[in-house]
Amino acid sequence: MKDYIPQEENSTLNGQQKVMYAKNSNGEFSRVNYGSSAEEFATLTAVNEYKVLELECIEEIKQDISSPIKYFMYKNRMDLPTLCSGVGMFGFRVKRHLKMKHFKKLNDKVLQRYSNLFDISLKELKEFNCE
Repeated sequence: MKDYIPQEENSTLNGQQKVMYAKNSNGEFSRVNYGSSAEEFATLTAVNEYKVLELECIEEIKQDISSPIKYFMYKNRMDLPTLCSGVGMFGFRVKRHLKMKHFKKLNDKVLQRYSNLFDISLKELKEFNCE
């Protein structure tokens, strides 16, 4: 079975190896290193998409449309459900916080939940400078 598992190098793993379990010639399960160019392509595509979203968000922040929360969401490679789960709030609330006009009204207690999730200081979040 080991012959059927891709053994290609994967640049997205930074030299580390991913392990799968497969049956060997004796019919027993054993660990096999795994590498796939398809998986690498998908990962690189997703990472590049988040970089594009980050850049678009910076432009929206400059225009006072989007909030720094949206930027850090993309920077940390999160989508809306992941962000909601991370801060423990409903989606409709978090969606509002992604807009600058609502972000400016948030109190420190709510902002602290976001800064904890993003592993940044409250000051960094409140005084975000996209220059």
